[in-house]
Amino acid sequence: MVHPEPLTPDAPLYSNHRVLTDIGVPVPRIIARDNRSGSVLFEDLGDTTMQKYLAGPRGRPVATWRRIYRQASDLIALLQHRGAAALRPADFARRNALDRERFVFELGHFHRHYIRGLRGRAPGPADEAMLRAFYDDLATVCAGQPRVYCHRDFQSRNLMVVSGRLRLIDFQDARMGPYTYDAASLLRDSSLDIDEVLVEEMLDYLCGTIGAAPEEFRNDFARMALQRNIKDLGTFGYMATVRGLRSYLDHVPRTLRSVQAGLLKSSRYHYFHPVIERYVLS
Repeated sequence: MVHPEPLTPDAPLYSNHRVLTDIGVPVPRIIARDNRSGSVLFEDLGDTTMQKYLAGPRGRPVATWRRIYRQASDLIALLQHRGAAALRPADFARRNALDRERFVFELGHFHRHYIRGLRGRAPGPADEAMLRAFYDDLATVCAGQPRVYCHRDFQSRNLMVVSGRLRLIDFQDARMGPYTYDAASLLRDSSLDIDEVLVEEMLDYLCGTIGAAPEEFRNDFARMALQRNIKDLGTFGYMATVRGLRSYLDHVPRTLRSVQAGLLKSSRYHYFHPVIERYVLS
């Protein structure tokens, strides 16, 4: 891994690697580092991501999907049960969180790069106010959930399959955040089609492993997944229009389906559905 700037000894990459190693999360070993050049040499975990492993040319049997997703869910439970206690006061993850301010920023990023940038839409004053009210409410509700140690991008492209077991990468941005955030990243993954029966099974499994009330967890999960998928659309719009990486648009149809399902599932957002239909879903 080569960073554009020098690394400090207390860089988020290092502090999160220490925390994850201490609590038993299977991250790659750091073999060598050169902080002045921003270079870090990691253990090679191969190139078989969870996404590639499950959605290969012939796919995998249901039992394999269930086994892999249980492993991933166990890692989420491990992060939640042991992560916060392993943090030191000066650690990046202790001082930073996925909070309301962050969610408002991400939803604004979506508005700028997906609605206005990719779609080329310019909402009038009334619709603009309606969309901003939706963003504000969604950010507030998500930020109000119980806070735990989160990976922040816990999806199938950041989980590697090595000898049938999962290993976790891309952890440098781990921080405190809503207790449903990693589950939303995993089970409403914008890059992988997941059978809804398996999603429901894994939600039940997670409720058991983290000790959450099933109905409350599902409601919180639905809202967090909605925020996360809208944020993903903003990322895809930015990568396509600003960075010129059009391949990200392959994930848009799947993500739109998840957004629409999330809106329909929560009566809280039925009022906003027509304006989102006009500028996002249509």
